[in-house]
Amino acid sequence: MTVVQALLNAKHIGVRDLREHLSKRLKGKKAIVVTEHGTPTKVIFSYEDVVELIEVLDEFQDRAAIEAVQEGRKEIKAGAEGIPVRRLFDQIRESRM
Repeated sequence: MTVVQALLNAKHIGVRDLREHLSKRLKGKKAIVVTEHGTPTKVIFSYEDVVELIEVLDEFQDRAAIEAVQEGRKEIKAGAEGIPVRRLFDQIRESRM
């Protein structure tokens, strides 16, 4: 599951619920959206999800990665079959080694 999917599928809990059941809530690996009066204000991710998110952000600061994504989008619009972004990033990482 990607970080985005984890966020979209995250359980929404109120601040009071989080405070009262903090240790129980933090034991799970699923993302949690913390709400105040029903409005999402904070997100709690697992360590692994945060590392993945940071890696993706780092890759998007890389000019080669940005150009590869843009080229892929052009090819898909022209009718080519796309590849998952994760596989693209893996290919870019391998080419740097």
